[in-house]
Amino acid sequence: MNKIVLSQENDPYFNLALEEELLRNACHDEVTLYLWQNDKTVVIGRNQNPYTECDIEQLKSNEVSLARRISGGGAVYHDLGNLNFTFIFKKEQENLEKQLEVIKGAVEGFGLEAALSGRNDLTYKGKKFSGHAFYAEEENGFHHGTLMVEVNLEQLERILKPSKLKLEAKGISSVKSRVINLKELNNDISVASLTEALIKSFKNVYGNVAAPVRYSKMTYTPLLMEKYFDNKWIYGESPKYNVIVERSTPSGNIQAFFNVEHGVVKFLKIYSDSLAILNFEEFENKFINIDFHQIMEKNLLEEIFRDLYENSFI
Repeated sequence: MNKIVLSQENDPYFNLALEEELLRNACHDEVTLYLWQNDKTVVIGRNQNPYTECDIEQLKSNEVSLARRISGGGAVYHDLGNLNFTFIFKKEQENLEKQLEVIKGAVEGFGLEAALSGRNDLTYKGKKFSGHAFYAEEENGFHHGTLMVEVNLEQLERILKPSKLKLEAKGISSVKSRVINLKELNNDISVASLTEALIKSFKNVYGNVAAPVRYSKMTYTPLLMEKYFDNKWIYGESPKYNVIVERSTPSGNIQAFFNVEHGVVKFLKIYSDSLAILNFEEFENKFINIDFHQIMEKNLLEEIFRDLYENSFI
């Protein structure tokens, strides 16, 4: 029998962990529709570098969470104006046409015509309201995505900008698209009404659907919860990258060149155009094998430049 799972939590780490657990437990002759919401979160793809996808400082100042999912694709901004869906299945049950029929059926029930753009987006008159990604391993797979109902677009634009660092990075970069909220198109659309429409459409397309199952932290803790809020997963899974940070001081410019692998500083070289003869080796060695995100979180870059100036230029 097909299933509907509803998360009653807005915690991205809970929701992503539950999604992966549902994937692991996929059954034959069964498709699950999982509906969930995250409060203020940037979710990056499996092969993305967070520093090239979003402004980490803006995340902190706006109390926005950062999470990494197991699927590929680009970075997305979630808030409570966004509804996420996941279709979970054994591979013999995978049917993209039926899955899209569920989404389109729900949206078109509000009088809007949805069009598929490529494999990954649903649009209305060329503007994207839903982005999709896919994941498969062994016999199991899922198709998940976003439905923008009334997302804070100003926040989205502000957050989904690269950090103010000079980066040379490999990996998958997000493709920016013109986006639109569904509520702009029909004021009757809310997260609640769209949830009901998706449940109804899923029953119409798939039939034989059990009563929805609800998950919350009060009753359940996903087995992989710790994985998702572990900084080694969020930052350490980034591809190799180089970071160049510069500061001007009264005695000259200082430039720090970091080589980062699995989120850890493997090499640091400091340069300056000062006329003084300076030895930076002590400072360089201080940061080897430290997580780069910790350097950023604790503002250790400013400590580097302050120490260099105070100890070398005076």
